[in-house]
Amino acid sequence: MITSRTVISQFCDDIRHESGNKYSLMGCYGNELLVENLPSLLPKLCVQVRAITPIDKPFTKLLIRAKMNDEIIAEINVLPNGPITPNSSVIDAPIRSELSVMIVLSPLAIAESGKLRIEAETDDEILRGGVLLFREILPSNHSS
Repeated sequence: MITSRTVISQFCDDIRHESGNKYSLMGCYGNELLVENLPSLLPKLCVQVRAITPIDKPFTKLLIRAKMNDEIIAEINVLPNGPITPNSSVIDAPIRSELSVMIVLSPLAIAESGKLRIEAETDDEILRGGVLLFREILPSNHSS
């Protein structure tokens, strides 16, 4: 049984909406993104954010934020009309509620090495999501 809330983030180059109501994440990153030079301008960076909560503790407030270092660069109010009530006619009752948001940052200016952090503000807490580190590729010290 799911007992706590969590936020999962996947950073990628693009998110494509496919037929059959599915999404494809293109060019997924691990924990860091390397650039040739800083400062740098990325044409696009996308984030799939999933907020998960136990079914008996629904979100009444959910703000998803993208923060570059400590500056908020995007914010989405996921529940502008209040909490979502699960459908009680479901035969196999769910044990969790999951909300998904796609964030597109286009263009994204990267001034210096740092981090892009995802967080979710709920009715009573701040949930930490994923972090993507930005770093300049250092020239090799090897001589040929």
